[in-house]
Amino acid sequence: MQRKVNLTTLIVSLVVAIIVTFTVTFTVVQTVNSLIDLKEKNESATSAVESWQAELEEEKRNPELFEALAMVDYFYQSRFVSDINKEALIYNLMNAYIACVGDRYGVYYPPEQVESLMGELDGKNVGIGVYVKGYKDGDTGIKILEVMQDSPAQMAGVKKGDIITHVDGEAVTSLGYEGTIAKIAGEPGTNVTIKITRDGKTQEIKIERNEFKAQSVFYRRYALDSTVGIVRIIEFNNETPSQFKGAVNKLLADGCTSLVFDVRSNPGGTLASCLEILDFLLPAGEIVKITDPDGTIVDTHYSDKNEINVPMAVLTDGATASAGELFTCALRDYNKAVVVGTKTYGKGCMQEVFTLPNGGALRITTQMYNPPKSDNYDGVGITPDKVVELDGSLKELNYFEITDAVDNQLGVAYEALNPQQ
Repeated sequence: MQRKVNLTTLIVSLVVAIIVTFTVTFTVVQTVNSLIDLKEKNESATSAVESWQAELEEEKRNPELFEALAMVDYFYQSRFVSDINKEALIYNLMNAYIACVGDRYGVYYPPEQVESLMGELDGKNVGIGVYVKGYKDGDTGIKILEVMQDSPAQMAGVKKGDIITHVDGEAVTSLGYEGTIAKIAGEPGTNVTIKITRDGKTQEIKIERNEFKAQSVFYRRYALDSTVGIVRIIEFNNETPSQFKGAVNKLLADGCTSLVFDVRSNPGGTLASCLEILDFLLPAGEIVKITDPDGTIVDTHYSDKNEINVPMAVLTDGATASAGELFTCALRDYNKAVVVGTKTYGKGCMQEVFTLPNGGALRITTQMYNPPKSDNYDGVGITPDKVVELDGSLKELNYFEITDAVDNQLGVAYEALNPQQ
């Protein structure tokens, strides 16, 4: 059984990667189907359940659950007057279990969704590679907020600000948002033709879908002061550390003397990627302590003595969560950065993703992770050093659309880095 550590929360971001499609299932699928045969004393099913139960402490074993479920399933399969959708039954049973135990971040993934899940954690995807804005009634199309570097869309000539109006001849207004995203997604090597408007003119662009590395880091110089570098982290996946280090090194080489890290609406990601980035930024010392359900420290991760030693600020909001919060809190714990914005989401627990015998996967909350010096912020959030609400006129915009000149939270971060200004 394989597993991956994941800190991602289930916050829905306004920024959606077109190429990311999400679904999910679990290994109890095989268990449920096998247990139907308990009526006939199927020894293989019985031994499988007993072996799993034997791994648990005695007070946590629950054979009655399996027996009762097997009987309910048997009677419905043999006596019920209507057909039973087995896939829907399994999906809903698994999610009902997760809901009943109260795991807010638990997810049951069907087999057909596992490949997309693992690709997201690895930072590798299939599709065209753009970030788009959410679609509302009355919109003429879907706006492209960013085009990922070296993506099929970039190679085909798609640009930031383009409005997708048609996909393979069908209007976005007819397809709707989900229909448009589904129609653009597809298998590697296949083509999709989108009609876009750009500067008041329309054109069709043919794109070959393919695999690409998701761009999770965007960087630039501050428009009002080129000595300030701005690094926006969309999420933490396995490709993020190399992109982040490249961005920081490039900004410093270009003469930037301070850095602003924007993790607003960052829902988190993998622990390993966040730790690698923090190790790059922080001096020698603890980065995170991981505890099991009874509070025992089971692992501690450290940074080495190498660090980036320039003034820093971090921008946060209510959708900054999980790994985004660890990143924020660790920098503040070491007095490396001032935090500006609004209180974060408050997710200080960690999930593991288990692949299952039936091809599905289960994400389950297994541990807590604590920042270097501060208390755990789970259910509490992190209050910034400078609490600044985003200007009301900007709240309907995506962060990709907000310019440096009007971003009041970024302005306060700049002032904190340059008090003499």
